[in-house]
Amino acid sequence: MVGFLEKYLEKNAKIRELPIYEKPNEEAVKHILNMNIPAKGRDPLVVGEELINDVFEHAMLGQHPRYYSFVFSAISPYSLAGSILTDIYNINAGGWELAPVVAALEERLVKWMGECAGYSGDNVGGVFMSGGYMANMSALVAARDSRLTPDEFPKARFYFSDQTHSSIAKGLRIIGFGESQMIKIPTDDEFKIRTDLLEEAILADIKAGKKPVAVVGNLGTTNAGCIDPLDKIGHIAKKYDLWFHIDGAYGGSILLSPIYRNLAKGIELSDSFSWDTHKWLMQTYSCSTLIVKDKIYLLNSFTEHPEYLADVNTGNHLSGWDLGPEMSGPNRAIKLWYTLQATGTDLLAEMIEYSFYNANLVKKELEKRPNWKIISKPCCGTVNFRYEPKGLSPEKIDKLTDNISKKNNRKRVCVYCNDRA
Repeated sequence: MVGFLEKYLEKNAKIRELPIYEKPNEEAVKHILNMNIPAKGRDPLVVGEELINDVFEHAMLGQHPRYYSFVFSAISPYSLAGSILTDIYNINAGGWELAPVVAALEERLVKWMGECAGYSGDNVGGVFMSGGYMANMSALVAARDSRLTPDEFPKARFYFSDQTHSSIAKGLRIIGFGESQMIKIPTDDEFKIRTDLLEEAILADIKAGKKPVAVVGNLGTTNAGCIDPLDKIGHIAKKYDLWFHIDGAYGGSILLSPIYRNLAKGIELSDSFSWDTHKWLMQTYSCSTLIVKDKIYLLNSFTEHPEYLADVNTGNHLSGWDLGPEMSGPNRAIKLWYTLQATGTDLLAEMIEYSFYNANLVKKELEKRPNWKIISKPCCGTVNFRYEPKGLSPEKIDKLTDNISKKNNRKRVCVYCNDRA
């Protein structure tokens, strides 16, 4: 194990000299697909070397200084340390009685994350989960159960923008709703939901005898980092008694920034929100959280009392398996706790603010150059742009954009300058 860590650290020391990504050839993939599972074990050191050379070395380098952090980001060394400790101790995070102090740590983090969003009171609760998909789907389950009887399921309607993450539509299908029950609201020129069209759609459905259930707002879309007008959505949700969920998987981390948290104005009006700290807060996979203003809704949807859990149930504290769909699982909160305690929120806020600065700097620099087009304004550290030389068809521009991206990933130096990046 020590030798493997040394090899990782040695590679990390020269990471600037390496390409961000070199896609493995088909032979590398076929080699793994054709390997046998042995009846007798092999030398564990050889197996470890094979994993490094034949598997891990063919993945994208998220730690690379020129990796632009699309979806997942570089990881904090403190998160890595917390991850190693979590794996070594192998604590089951499902039930409070299995590890009360570990469970208390997770509960404290959930409360703190709720406080960041303006949630207050003893009823605030939530649970750490594998990712935004599970967090968003679990919120939709709570929304469904809080607003509908089973007989009303066919009449249900859910609202979200055409920029909303696919986890919402997929989650709704999984929990029993069809495409016709998912109302996608168009967005404006800044890729934000049109709240006027949202209210029109709700009113039309009510008039048609349908049952509006929930609306989802975006706190940092995947494509462009855009933030919906959460305060306006919140007031509409309250007006028509809809559950208001916010997908903050990406942008939730701006709540740590004194400068940019105002962009999330209205999150305090929501009933629930998701927050993936394995995105912008540099946590190892996986570390997502669902936070609700009132945990009773999670308890109503997910609590079961099988007899085989009778000896580990407690009336004083809630267990993770009562707040979400998962039972056994790792404690995903420890690495985040380690990071927050070792780093502090001020430094993390500076990192988030620097992401905004970089995105705005890119925009300003591109505006000075011919043939570069800004597709979406900088937000949450994201700016979309492309090179559009005159005389090329849209198809050729698409191909050129793709080639620029691939070339940049393969190069050991910056594509557009002579300096090492």
